[in-house]
Parts: sequence; structure tokens; C-alpha cells
Amino acid sequence: MQPICEKVVRRKKRRRGLFLWRTAVCLCLLFLLVAVAKGTTAVVADLSGSRPAFSSQSDSSARPASAARQTAAAESFAPGASSRAPVSSRAPAADSSSPENAPSPESGPPGRQAARGWFSDALFIGDSRTEGLRNYGGLSGATYYALKGLMVNTVYTRREIMENGSKKTVMEAQAEHPFGKIYVMLGVNELGWSSMQSFVDDYSKMVKDLKKDHPKAEIYLQAIFPVSAQKSAESSIYKNSKIVSYNQAIQKIAKDQKVSYLDTARAVSENGVLPEDASTDGVHLNSEYCAKWCDYLKANE
Repeated sequence: MQPICEKVVRRKKRRRGLFLWRTAVCLCLLFLLVAVAKGTTAVVADLSGSRPAFSSQSDSSARPASAARQTAAAESFAPGASSRAPVSSRAPAADSSSPENAPSPESGPPGRQAARGWFSDALFIGDSRTEGLRNYGGLSGATYYALKGLMVNTVYTRREIMENGSKKTVMEAQAEHPFGKIYVMLGVNELGWSSMQSFVDDYSKMVKDLKKDHPKAEIYLQAIFPVSAQKSAESSIYKNSKIVSYNQAIQKIAKDQKVSYLDTARAVSENGVLPEDASTDGVHLNSEYCAKWCDYLKANE
């Protein structure tokens, strides 16, 4: 009986040892499979991460996909028109990891693309058309003091620029920052004024104050965009012929004040009018024409 018991014990030991050995082998294989799977995932992730998503848009001035950027908000043209108080804002910074958002050259001598980061110290002052430029986001880093219905006199009176927790006028807010470049586009809301000389006087005063607050800054006075042929024909005030005369006045102000004049109207107009496909209301640029505006600003100083 004892030899038989010993055989049974030895057999059980062998089975237990075989079971443990098989378990160890299975665990090793399992760990090996897990390691291989993790390595494959990492490789795939690395490969997919090294390839940027390609887009049909060629640069930062291409038409954005966001529906919110398709058209600028409609503007009330009556002098003194009120609006909801916006806050000052900077253009969205470009994501350099994506080809369509990579920062493009931004300004320089006329006819050439400018150095990268040109607009990082730039301020844009304007009405709802400039709001559209801000919403388009084609000029990375720029600051915008743009208000619906803004005029050359209300830059001193409308307290709608939020700075450090309080609302300030455009002229108060701009004086608090060391801008290296200032772009101005104002005048379409002033077309209904009874005296063009009042427009010239107020515009000239604004430019003088900008120069005083920023003696080393480059100041650019932008031509007023024309309106569509239909808008011009239907309105007794917003005539393209009147816009031409206002632009001539702005050009003279620039010469007298020794600042730069930019014929931005040329970038978006055809035969002196805003093309029908440039706007849904005959006044505010859609994203395609905001891109043309951006391109002009990038190519001219």
C-alpha cells in the first residue's frame, strides 16, 4: 500500500508542476502579446501624428470653414446708431501645426509679403466692416477696437471697449497700449453728415491724437470700401460717388498728417463698386472678400 501511495503523491506533484509550468508559459505569452500590441499602437499613433491634415485652403487668408465667418453683422448706418457693447479683442492666433493655419508672411514693402508676426503689435480701429475682418481672423495677433456704427467723433464718446474691468472709449483704450501700427477705416457711417468739413476736421483730430499717443507708430488710413451698385442706386446717402469724394479727403488728410494711405477699396471693388457676390447686403464683406482685404494688407505697408 505504501508504494502505491507514494506513486499517487509523485503523480500529483508532477501534475501540479506541469500545471504551474503551463500557467507560467501562458502568462509570458500574454505579456508578450500585450507588449507587442502597445508597441504597434504607439507606432501607428506616431505615424498618424506626423502627418498633418491637408486642406484645400492654401494659407491663412483662405476662406474659413466656420459659418459664423461667412458674413459680417449688418450695420445701422444712421449717425449715432447704438449697438451692444463689444469687448476689445485680438485676432485668433494661428495654429502652426496645420498647413492652413500656419502663420503666413504679414507685411513689408509694397508688393512683397511682410515679415511673420507683423500684425502682433497692430491695432485696427473701425466700424462693423472691421468687425467682419476681426471675425474672419486672417491677421494673427492683431487687436481690434471695432464697433458697429463707430464714427470719427464717437471714438471719443462711446464707452464700449472693455479694458481692465471698465468700459472706455476707443481713444482712451488705444492710449494705454504701445501699438507699433495703427490701421483706421472709418467714414461710411458719416456719409449722411450735412458737412463734409466736419468729417475732415474730426478725422484730422483723431489722427493727430493717435500720432501724439504713439509717436513711433506707423499709422495707416484705409480707403472706405464702396457699396454694391444696387445699394448705391437705392440710397440717397450711401452713393459710391460720395464714397470716392470721402476717400479723396482721407487721402489728403494722410498727406497733411504725414501718415500712410492705403487704397484698400481697390482690393475688393470692380469698376468702382462692390461686386454682388462680395456681400449679402451690399455693404459688409463675406469671408472670400475679407481674404482679399487681408491679402492687400499683408502685401502693402
